Parts: sequence; C-alpha cells; structure tokens
Amino acid sequence: MRALLVPSGSIDLSPVEFLLHQLGMTPMRAGDDEAAITAFRLSPFPLVLLGMDDAGDRIVLVRALRACPRGMSASLVLVARPEQLEKLKPLLDAGADDFLLLPLDEASAALRLRFAGRRSAERPEPQPENFELDGLCAVLLRESPVPTCITTREGSAFVEVNEACERLFGFSREEMLWRTPKDLNLWETPVEQERMRVLFREQGVLRGVESRVRTKDGELRHVLIFSGIAEYAGTPHVVTMFPDITERKQMQARLLLADRMASVGTLAAGVAHEINNPLAYVSANLGYAHEEMVRLLERWPAAPADGVPPSSPLKSVCVALGEALHGADRVQTIVGDLKTFSREVQDPIRAVDVKKVLDSTLNLASGEIRHRARLVKEYGEDVPPVRGNDSRLGQVFLNLLVNAAQAIPSDGDADHHEIRVTTRLAAPGQVAVEVSDTGAGIAPELLGRIFDPFFTTKPPGVGTGLGLSICHNLIHAMGGELHVHSDLGRGTTFQVLLPSATTPLEAPRPEPQPPANTGGPRGRVLVIDDEPMLCTAVERILRPHHDVVYTTLAAEALPRLEAGEHFDLILCDLMMPRMNGMDFHAALQRLRPELTGRVIFLTGGAFTPQAKTFLERVPNRRVEKPFNTRALLTVTREVLATLG
Repeated sequence: MRALLVPSGSIDLSPVEFLLHQLGMTPMRAGDDEAAITAFRLSPFPLVLLGMDDAGDRIVLVRALRACPRGMSASLVLVARPEQLEKLKPLLDAGADDFLLLPLDEASAALRLRFAGRRSAERPEPQPENFELDGLCAVLLRESPVPTCITTREGSAFVEVNEACERLFGFSREEMLWRTPKDLNLWETPVEQERMRVLFREQGVLRGVESRVRTKDGELRHVLIFSGIAEYAGTPHVVTMFPDITERKQMQARLLLADRMASVGTLAAGVAHEINNPLAYVSANLGYAHEEMVRLLERWPAAPADGVPPSSPLKSVCVALGEALHGADRVQTIVGDLKTFSREVQDPIRAVDVKKVLDSTLNLASGEIRHRARLVKEYGEDVPPVRGNDSRLGQVFLNLLVNAAQAIPSDGDADHHEIRVTTRLAAPGQVAVEVSDTGAGIAPELLGRIFDPFFTTKPPGVGTGLGLSICHNLIHAMGGELHVHSDLGRGTTFQVLLPSATTPLEAPRPEPQPPANTGGPRGRVLVIDDEPMLCTAVERILRPHHDVVYTTLAAEALPRLEAGEHFDLILCDLMMPRMNGMDFHAALQRLRPELTGRVIFLTGGAFTPQAKTFLERVPNRRVEKPFNTRALLTVTREVLATLG
C-alpha cells in the first residue's frame, strides 16, 4: 500500500516512515503542502500522514485532499505531539480519520495504521472523473454572470468558485479555495449560517432563500441562495448560486428616496410661500417704521432750545431699523433663491446671465461650503450671456456645488481646501462654467459611470444617484455639454459648456422710486388677505395716500361689492383658504365686471398649475411677497394712473 507523508517544520516523520516500511507499505515524502496536493491529484494515495505544524492548523490541507479525486476514499492520519492534542478535534471534524502521537508506541501505532489502510480499502471508489472542470460544465461555471461556487458536502469548504463569486464576496479564488464560509466570515451572523444548514438538511435543496452575506470589506449584501447536490470530481458536492439582489434592493431604496425628493420642489415652494406671508408684513412694517423715522429726523431741530433731548438716540433707533430691514432683505433673497430652484422647469429657453445664477446658487450652497473649503470665484470679464434657463441652470450648479462640498472631509480644515467657480469664454459662441474642488477625486474606473442613473458612491440616504444624470440631461436639453476631469486624491473639476445667447438679456425692471407727492385725490382701496398682520401692514403703508378697508375673507367682501360700494383699487391675495383670489376674480366678473381691471394680486410664490395658468391668462398686475413700501406704492400709483 502506498502512503504519502506530508512533513511539517516541527514534526519528524522518520519514525512513522520506518514503521510503514516494517508494515510492508511504500511511503513517499512530499516537500510541502502544495506538492502533496499535486501528487495526490496525479495519483491518489490510500493513506496520507500529515505532520502537525506549530500552529496546529492543517484544516485547509485536509479539506483540499478530501476535495481531490478519490479524496473521500483516502485515510488521513495526523501525527502530533501530546501538547497538540487539544488542536486535533477541529481537524477530525474537518475530515481527518485518526491520529498518532509522538514518541510512537509501535504496537498501538502499527495497529492504527493497519486499520487506516483497511478503512481506505473498504470505502467505495467513486466514478472516475477528471478533477478539473471541462467541456460544458467548465463553460457554464466560468461564463455564468451568477455568482456560483462548489463546496464539499461535509465541512462546506470551497472547491471551486467563478469570477462572479469572487466579485460578490471580494475574495480572490486563491483566498477562498479550501476554506469555509465560517473561516471567511461570509454569513451575516452565526445564527444565519445555522439557519441555512438546517434548511438544507431538512429540504435537501435551497430554492431562492433570501439572506445577507458579508464581503471581504465588511459590506452586507442581499442574495437569493439556490443550493443542491451534484457530482463533482467523482463525489457528491454542494453547488450554490447567489443571484446578487443587492443592486435591486439599492435601486428600490433609491427610487423610494427619489420619489420623496420629487416632492421637494413643491415642498420648497410651499415653505417659501409660508415664509413670504409673515416676511411680507415684517418687511413692510420695518420699511414703514424706518421711513417714518427718517422723516422725523429730517424735521428734528438742529439745536433745540426747549430742552428736548438730542436726536442721537433716535438716530440709533433709525440705524437699528435699517439693519433689521437689511436682514429682512437677506431673508427675502434666500427665499427668492429657493423659489427659483423649486420652480417647475417649464420656462422658455432665453438669454441668461450665468454669473447672476451662480451667485444666487452660491447663496443656497453656502451652508455646505463654508465649513469645508474656501470659496474662490473667478468670473471672466468677457463672458457673454448664455442660451439656457435660470431655474435649470440653478439646479445644475447647485448639484455640482453640493457634490464638490461633500467630496471634501467635514473636519473643520476649511483653510486647506478650496472650491473654485470659474466662468470663461471657452470658444467662439461657447461659455464654460467650471466647478473645481480639492476633495478625494473619483477613481478612474468609476468616471465612465457617474452620469448613469442611480449610480452613486455615497452611502444610502446621502445620495440617490440621480443628481448628475439629471444635470447631464438638463444641460444637453439646453444644447450644452457636461464634462468631468478628476485626479484621484487631488480633486475633481466639472465643466459645463453652454452656447452663447443669440438674443440680448431681458432688461431688468427699474428700481421703484419713491412716489412723488402730487397731492392728488385720495382713493379707496380694498385689501383682501388671510394674514391679518399683512393687512394692517398694507393699510399702514397706504394710509397716507388712500383710505383703506381690509378683510381676511374674500367672501365677506362680495356682499359689499354687490351692494355697489365704491373702490378705486383692490389688493387681493392669490392663494387663500375657502375662497382664493381666482375664485374672487371670477365672482367679481359676474357681480362688478368693471372692477376686475382694478385688482392687483399679492402672490407668495406657491403656484399651482391652475394658478399659473390663471396669471398667464389675466392682464392684472401682481406684487410678489415680501414687498417693500416703494414697490407697493409704485404699483398702486401705476395702476391708478392707467385706469384714470
């Protein structure tokens, strides 16, 4: 009988080799574990003796020999020292048959070796089959996109894995072979491993059992498990397939997140509307108080002789009111930017000043940027207007700026990082807008996928993978291009190329000037708004020039109008509960059609499709909330002058 001896650095197999000769067996030594496996594959040995190493770890070799052709027929005997006894049990569980202890008790050792030889002879021989996969089986395993592995029936050691399986778990083939899922910590929990084992034992197969496995990097991935028994290398093995449903789960999660984000525009517009209402009367009252204080100071005597306190305290109050008014104006700018970003993208393509859009967007992104990096703006002097849309470009620029900020660690080291925004003339008829950062950069192998829908390297909840895809589509819809250049570890630059506009920019509306005190006749003005304090603020502004009546319910004004009460002007909120501005206008058309042209609509920005269509249809002027004193007085004067 032939016997294969596999030595180790700490075990001398010479006594065993001598005993084998005495028993009439033919021993052969292998130089190392790899040589032993190669020799066994070429010509299987009935008896294999393995010297224990210092660590007592020979499990991989035991499994590898068992997985070889006729490996299940051989008797595997361990040779160890007495102090290694406690390390033998895992090896016996993994497939070793017996063990010998050094120094040898020759009588006992001879008996155990004869028994090992008999055990090997009595084991059924498997059908002859090449160990290496060939033909159709090899093609199926190698080319299958589904992660597939073959494991031993006892012990679950990996015998073969395909490339898809390597990609799923992150381990190379060499790292996986002859090791078990437990060795590689592939199951989410030991309980999950036991659950799979029990199910397989009870059913004999696994058909689409959902589970989670752990990759080499520790990521948990969702899989469906299909397992069954199949012949491999002449003996029964377990074949398992893992259709990788993690991407499907992630896509479902991103679609849910995208669905939630689809309402952000509507929510932002609604928030802007709710802010605009109180902001309107805050700004109006601050403006009124500030102008009244200025007029009071202008009339204050330079050197009072009657003991009246000097005007310096009042000047301080006037300065404080001016500062508060400036703060309200800043809030108004932010709300305006939010409305621009959230507006439905149905506006026409026209000439756009990219610098103005960038400044507006930078106001929105400042919270993300300021704690991560310095902001550098390089706006070219010779940059012409571009052909585009303010709202669409604002959405694109905001996405690029937020991405740039999030690519930089939020560790408070803002002085060492930079986000640079550049505009320049790229070529005749083409403008370039570039957003650069000094962040982590993008790996070269990912650059080709960053514009794919749902592709993201951000963790769940931080990114949907839709932002850059939407930006790419928006820019192309405007006749432009979106490019990216990245240096891993040094930063990324996104370049937006846009065609120059062929039409001039729309002339900005002139800044409202203080109304001239013409001393003309006073008019009667009806104010309708569901915010009582906004009504009083408007009344306070108009009171020096007109007689003002106000109500918070449009329905309450209709009987007075129907009865013939005279009003020169009607200021009406567009979006109100119960009866909104559109319904009021329709009712007024029936009751007093001559007054419909005297209606000025107050709007907070939350336009429904119906409201948007209505405003496009009627010629009535409107005042955007929040408004200042000058704007309101200018519009009322212009409308009254037009009507005569």
